[in-house]
Parts: sequence; structure tokens; C-alpha cells
Amino acid sequence: MRKVYFLTIVVASVFLIPMNLLADQVSDADSLWNQGVELYNAGEWSAAADAFLEIESLGIESAGLYYNIGNCYFRQENALGKAILYYERSLKLDPSFEDARFNLSMAQTATLDSIESVPPFILVTWLHGLMDCLNSNSWAVLSLILFVLTAVLLLLFRFGFSLSLRKVSFFASLITLIFALISFGFSVASGRDAQSHDEAVVTARDCSVKSAPSQMEKTLFILHEGTKVSVLDNVGQWERVKLGDGREGWVMTDYIETI
Repeated sequence: MRKVYFLTIVVASVFLIPMNLLADQVSDADSLWNQGVELYNAGEWSAAADAFLEIESLGIESAGLYYNIGNCYFRQENALGKAILYYERSLKLDPSFEDARFNLSMAQTATLDSIESVPPFILVTWLHGLMDCLNSNSWAVLSLILFVLTAVLLLLFRFGFSLSLRKVSFFASLITLIFALISFGFSVASGRDAQSHDEAVVTARDCSVKSAPSQMEKTLFILHEGTKVSVLDNVGQWERVKLGDGREGWVMTDYIETI
């Protein structure tokens, strides 16, 4: 059995519960959360994961919850794929969650598959890096603030007491409007990414990638737990997946879990 030797991971302490939950659900979630934290601190990784997973089963999701589940799996043997899955889910909800990103990078160093991804266009990489600085809600709030500031500057342009003030207000309003539109675009794109289901993680110890959706078809290559794939198509109990290096093939649905 493969063991993972890495840093001690600290449990996240913040957990937000949606306001539309019933009172008994809130009570159950609080109880399970405290139970999970106590079990984690006691070194009961599996039991702690079960407690946090019960919170997820109530229909509650948050970056902090998924981060803690990932921590629990990361501390267990033979659960690397699940750890990476939940770190990915945490970052999907909040791309700016640096602790989850750091732990994900540490977990990925323990995977067996070394996939050399095709590098995207440098501008796309830069834009994604900038977008990941905040989550969707934060970008939306920033865009709203910038739109309000634009309106204030336009009022100054209209009613300014001097020509120089009106000129400065006009050009400043153009700049804030541009940044407001960019922030709004990032908010929409980040929200769309959070709702997408086109990526998955291999959670089986290993799986054969077939040339067609059948066990009788030729095996193209083998994937191991923790490898991230893009999901392109579905046929029955088979998924057509694509790796970062461009290779494609079919794997059984039970071998992967959607982020």
C-alpha cells in the first residue's frame, strides 16, 4: 500500500451555512462539523471524513467543507484520488482559496501519472490567473462598486464646477467602466466554471483507458488515482475522457468522479 509523507494539514475553521436551510439541518450541520473537527484533531481521519461527508449529504457545499474532506482523505492511505477530488471541488467554488491550492499541489506530487499538459496561449493563462484571484461573488461585488463609482464620476462630469474637474471625471469614468465590465465578465465566467461538470478525477487505484466504450476493446493506456481528466462524452457506463497532453479514450464511469 502506498503511503504519503507530507506536511500536517490544518483544518479550516470557517464554515458558512446557506440561510435557506431548515433549523434542524443547521443544528445537524453544526453538530457534525464540531464532531468532524474533534475527530480530525484526535487523528481519526476516516471518522472525521464520514462526519464531514454527512454534512455534504444534507445538500450543503462550501469551499471550507470540501477542503476539510480533502484533508481527511489526504491523511489516509489509499485515498489520494479522493483527496485531490475534494481539493479540486474546493477550488472550483473558491479559486482564491490558497490553502486548498497549496494542499492540492502537494497531493499531486504523489500521483503516479506524469501528464505534460499542452501549454495554453500565454494570454489565456494570464487571464485565468487573474480571474482566480477572487471568486465569482467577489468579482460581482467589485463590479457593482465600480459601476457605482462610474456613475458618481459621470455626475461629477455633468455637474462639475470646473472644466478640469469635468475632464478628469470623464476619463476616470471611462477607466472605471472598463474595469467594471472586466470584473463583471470575470464574475460570469467564474460562476459558469463553478457550475460546469466537464472535469473529473480518477478515484480508482488504476483504470484501463479503452479505444471504445467496451471492456473488449483495446487498452490504450493506464491511469492511476488522482489524475485529472476532461469529460467529453458519455455512453452508458462509459465516459470519453481527454488528458492534458491531448490523449483521449474511454473509461468506466465508476472509475472517475466529477469535480
